[in-house]
Amino acid sequence: MQCMLIDDDIPTVQVLREIIPWPSYGFTDVSQAHCVQDAQMLFAAGVPDLVICDIEMPRGSGIEMIQWIRERGYDCAFIFFTCHESFDFASTAISFDADSYLLKPLNQEKLEAAVMKAVGGLRWRRQMGEYQKFGKAWLKNKGLVEAGFWTDILMATIAPRLDLIQGEILKRELTIRTEQSYVLVLISVFLSEIDERWNESTFRYAFANLSSEIMLLRLHYDRIVSYQKNSMLYVAVVMDEDYVSRTQLEERARLLIQLMNEYLKCMATCYISELQSIDELCGAKAELERMDHSNVMFRGKVHLQQEVFQRECQQRFDLDTVYYTSLFVEREKAQIVNRLKKDLEQLAAQQRLDAEMLYVIREDFMQVVYAILAQNHVQAHQLFTDRLAQQLYVKSEHSIFDFMKWAHLVTERTIETIKQNQRSEGIVDKAKRYIDEHYTRDLNREEVAASVFLTPDYLAKMFKQATGLTMKEYLNEVRIKSAKRMLIESQLSVGQIAMETGYDTISYFSTVFKKLAGETPNAFRARHRDMQWNNDV
Repeated sequence: MQCMLIDDDIPTVQVLREIIPWPSYGFTDVSQAHCVQDAQMLFAAGVPDLVICDIEMPRGSGIEMIQWIRERGYDCAFIFFTCHESFDFASTAISFDADSYLLKPLNQEKLEAAVMKAVGGLRWRRQMGEYQKFGKAWLKNKGLVEAGFWTDILMATIAPRLDLIQGEILKRELTIRTEQSYVLVLISVFLSEIDERWNESTFRYAFANLSSEIMLLRLHYDRIVSYQKNSMLYVAVVMDEDYVSRTQLEERARLLIQLMNEYLKCMATCYISELQSIDELCGAKAELERMDHSNVMFRGKVHLQQEVFQRECQQRFDLDTVYYTSLFVEREKAQIVNRLKKDLEQLAAQQRLDAEMLYVIREDFMQVVYAILAQNHVQAHQLFTDRLAQQLYVKSEHSIFDFMKWAHLVTERTIETIKQNQRSEGIVDKAKRYIDEHYTRDLNREEVAASVFLTPDYLAKMFKQATGLTMKEYLNEVRIKSAKRMLIESQLSVGQIAMETGYDTISYFSTVFKKLAGETPNAFRARHRDMQWNNDV
């Protein structure tokens, strides 16, 4: 690997070259530059793997250097150092994916730690690049014989009977022992939490690969089964009973959760089964899936199959919908969110909260919201069908934290929309502006009402009261006003003007024009041209 040192202070560069045992970290070449321009020229000779750069230099800053590198897509690790501790510098460095930010005078121990971290991160990123490159190939070859066998076992494609399982082992010429016991490790990730930069096949490959490397300490896809169920993505790892101690297994599972969060940017939860015979593995998988489905309060942790999430689910909990309705009527946003948070925390403290109860509370809460919106003639689907609202709705099943983010959004939008709509003049102005901006289209009152989140009948009533016109009448006035301007200022034909102002036929355009202007379009144009000619004379 290659490293580039950039600093206008030559003694500092010399110190950096001498105090770090570069070969120990895999570096065979260390180049140096004393300004940003020289460094950029050196990139033509070869892109370094690591750049160590001062931030403050006379002829261009280190921030400009990293920005230049990132804009060109160069795959470099980057370490900054500076004399001045500055939050602005640090935050900017982080935004450009710098690996470390060190203060002068440089401490050798901290510098070596930063180099080690940068090299590790670089190797990981490049390995993930290989995942992207070879992910499709892995997907095409995931039907390897043993992997297919374990998939059939876990999915009950092979009936859970020892004689049938033994027959399949012989048929597939595998060396799997039916008399020994196995441990099943199930790792779960919510599909909605996968970073948008991943495509699903590549993420599944990286997820399975990381699970194999951590749990089995090698790439061993024969024991890895990746599958999707409802909103979850699972990786199941089948392990021999004597492969590792239970303590080591739990340690590896905790490390896997940490690395999934650090590198794949998602929360994973691990479940470890008891020792199972080969014909019991399918049932163990189903039991671990049930644990995962009901797990609301303990995600991002390691759980054992014999562990019981202590809940008193037989005690029914009913959301106080009357109280919440009164809070919505009084527009008490903070009280709504705080009361909901208090209800959930009390249930969690009593260990009564599970996925089913969270779902019921969410639906009861939405019932209150829908009722309030209906009373105020607001179309609920217009408020909650955008991408953010849908994402938060799906995630609200995961945890109290995600539930409260969703509830806050719903509460905020509901109350703010009602407050806006009760200021009828403002709503009518918005509707008029929407018509003014879209009159050239085949516009109808349903579309206009949707733009202000009201039902068409309710908006029509408000519009008539505020303007004395129906929305159709106002639309025609806007269109004819535009048509008059075109007739005077342009050479377009009457038919072209009709189309430009949103009318399907010349005859209907002429009818409306004569009704509002008192004469036909041609007569209007001729009269104004005569007036213009007279003025010119």
